[in-house]
Amino acid sequence: MPELLEELEERYEKKKRDMDLHRMLRDKHNKEAREWANKRDELNKKVRDMVAEAKEHKARRDELNQKVKELKEERKKWNDKVQELSNKLREERKKLMPRKDMPNISKLKKRLKELEFKQQTSVLPPDKERELVEIIDSLYKQINEYETMMNSELKKNEELKKIQEELNAAKEEAEKYHKEIEQAVKEAQEHHNKMVELFEMVDEIRKEADESHRLYLENKKIADEEHEKFIAAAKEVRDFEKIITGLKQKQTNSKKKKEKVEVKKKAEEIYEKFKRGEPLTTEDLLILQKAGLL
Repeated sequence: MPELLEELEERYEKKKRDMDLHRMLRDKHNKEAREWANKRDELNKKVRDMVAEAKEHKARRDELNQKVKELKEERKKWNDKVQELSNKLREERKKLMPRKDMPNISKLKKRLKELEFKQQTSVLPPDKERELVEIIDSLYKQINEYETMMNSELKKNEELKKIQEELNAAKEEAEKYHKEIEQAVKEAQEHHNKMVELFEMVDEIRKEADESHRLYLENKKIADEEHEKFIAAAKEVRDFEKIITGLKQKQTNSKKKKEKVEVKKKAEEIYEKFKRGEPLTTEDLLILQKAGLL
């Protein structure tokens, strides 16, 4: 019996250690699972916020692109008006100055720019330099003569003046819309770049959130398995406790029964001694009392 009880107590202590180990592992992996779940939820919230912000940039970009389209239509109207008035002004000028020898002012200005650029960027021999300067001076004179003549005619001719004023106003309108287009295009590109940047960041954060979710599931699975092992071990511990308690109780009862028999036997011997008239000690009297013979 003592050997059996000792073996059972050893197995009981081992099973208790197993139970505590499974409980510790369960709690550890449950804690890690909660941490990964919290991180996953934080990342998913960040993804939702960033997607919402990216959509706002997309909506603003689309609004600006639509505005650019409308502005281009307006600019085209004014550019067409500029072309129309330029043609009209040119025709009116021809009527005023029908001379065949009048120079083409646009070609003269273009030629002047080319020669000025050549003068600034080229190293020429002195004679060629003088020749170039003379040509440039001649072009300046022709252009000034033409523009002086035209300004004079503009002052005298109300119709020509009116067309020129309308042309200048149309150019200003066309330029105004052109600047608005440039600004809207710039803003639209900024919103597009921000949207693309956010969506690229979202892809990376989603990968991190997916990895956090994977680790959450992995730790939750281990925690659940350890919990099942803990439950099974706890049941075995309770079973061992019942068996050991029963054996100890049985052992105690057996010991008491044995002690009772021994006390009774001892008391009977003392009682016989008493009947023979032999003197009894205090201890003998206590034994008789314990056995119920006194």
